[in-house]
Amino acid sequence: MLNVQAASLQERVDAAASGETIRLEAGIHAGSIVIKKSLTLIGEPGAEIRGDGTGNVVTIAGDDVTLAGVRVTGSGLRLSDDNAAVFVTGNRATIRDCIIADSLHGAYLKKISGAQILNNRIRGKTTLLASTEPVEKGIGRSSENCDTTLVANRRGNGIHQWNCENNLIRGNNISDTRDGIYFSFTNNSRVEQNLIHHVRYGLHYMYSDGNVFEGNTFTENAAGAAIMFSKNLIIRGNRFISNRGHRAYGLIFQSSDRSRLEQNEIDQNAVGLSFNQCNANLVFGNRVTNNYIGLRIGSNSDENRFTENVFAKNLHPVETGGSDVSETRWNVNGVGNFWDGAVELDLNGDGINDLPHREIDLFGVLRRDFPAIAFLSDSPALRLLRFAHERAALPGVNVIEDRASLTSQFWKVRAQQLNKRASKQ
Repeated sequence: MLNVQAASLQERVDAAASGETIRLEAGIHAGSIVIKKSLTLIGEPGAEIRGDGTGNVVTIAGDDVTLAGVRVTGSGLRLSDDNAAVFVTGNRATIRDCIIADSLHGAYLKKISGAQILNNRIRGKTTLLASTEPVEKGIGRSSENCDTTLVANRRGNGIHQWNCENNLIRGNNISDTRDGIYFSFTNNSRVEQNLIHHVRYGLHYMYSDGNVFEGNTFTENAAGAAIMFSKNLIIRGNRFISNRGHRAYGLIFQSSDRSRLEQNEIDQNAVGLSFNQCNANLVFGNRVTNNYIGLRIGSNSDENRFTENVFAKNLHPVETGGSDVSETRWNVNGVGNFWDGAVELDLNGDGINDLPHREIDLFGVLRRDFPAIAFLSDSPALRLLRFAHERAALPGVNVIEDRASLTSQFWKVRAQQLNKRASKQ
């Protein structure tokens, strides 16, 4: 019989039968370890698997492995080798209730399906001892005090997925990594109820289709989310809040098609929603508020539909960048969007204005390239121009026109209508 007290963790893993559960006692267990069979590792309070600063700490190479309740630390720092606290190549892995720290990537998922990454706390490695060897020949270090800072671009991602399918990422708290969650060629997965903060991109995403993002919060990042070159997505009920900086964004939606952006809160960002070169998307019921620029919409987009969105208290409601956005539809079935400052004229009381609302953009990208020009945005001359443009379209002015804009009473009217229908049933 194997002496548990004397055996290393790798020896215990190797000796265990497939399907067995190993309970890790409180204390430090030396990594790295490789799991090649179906096993469950459950940590007692205070259990830690600690790497030696090289390679991966835990490699899950077998199918149907569960890692739960363990602190995992001490991976290598070589980006070229994709070093990670937990490196997964086995299908249907479950990583739950773990604390992952002091590593490059948190969890790296490679060519797998059916994984569940649940309720973990992932914090990236931010500092190196001044006496340690340079990271990849010194790139990415900046000396400050006794320690050196591992700059953001040289850190790994919180959860990194490449060429994956049908994974679930739920309830994780991710901070101080390069990007919070990274998607590349990963399809039909769900990302739910995660909190991602103090990273570069909360969600960095490309070439991945059919995924659902719901109920996540992206805050205090350089950008909340950058979604690019993808299709058939659902982005619902997320919060993109306080992502700030000279060119920071709440949500960048770029070259992505046939998707739904609905019921999201986009608040207090430098640019709230950036929408460019996208086709056949539905943007429904979002709140875009208190941003420096509320909506940045570019050209080369077609058949996109905006309806029941709220654009309010943005310093600059719209930036078109001098592009023609006439192919965008600003109402669906006669229901447009709410724009604060719009003239409200609703003679039949249906909550929809009888006159079209126009938003003009005179300055375009100049307001960011030359920030001082923003002081002109509320000048008497510009206010007069806006007033005139509300009543008659002016030639040669970049404009979006919402022909069924909503009054402040629209949602109250709709609620009354729904109550009447329910009472008749």
